[in-house]
Amino acid sequence: MASLNHIGIAVSDIDSMKRLFALLGFGITHSEPVPEQGVVTHFLPVSRSGDLPCFEFLEVTDPAGAVAQFLKKRGPGIHHLSFSFQKGELDDLTQRLRDAGYRLIYSEAKPGAHSMRINFIHPASAGGLLIEIMEPASEPVK
Repeated sequence: MASLNHIGIAVSDIDSMKRLFALLGFGITHSEPVPEQGVVTHFLPVSRSGDLPCFEFLEVTDPAGAVAQFLKKRGPGIHHLSFSFQKGELDDLTQRLRDAGYRLIYSEAKPGAHSMRINFIHPASAGGLLIEIMEPASEPVK
């Protein structure tokens, strides 16, 4: 069974977003570079308990990366919804999605933040939404 892990938000001014969300009572609990995606991710739990789901601010580090291109085309805002699955479920899920005619961004899962394996369902196959699907990696992602 899937659960909402986070809502990814592409930001063009991370300092401004940090200030705004701090005033709203949300603080960044974890930041992590994800060079494969050309971003630094900044996580802000939605609940006061610190549990999932989170907001994930996507700060661009690679001007040629996908998030940078998103910002150029659409501007700051919601970039994706992310759903987590149990370890060992992602490969079977991606095959079932392909078999059902859904287009995925990657041919194989890639490393993501928080030692997760990730893939994305292409927005053209998902009603205009970019949907990230993820599971814990067998080995910590470096």
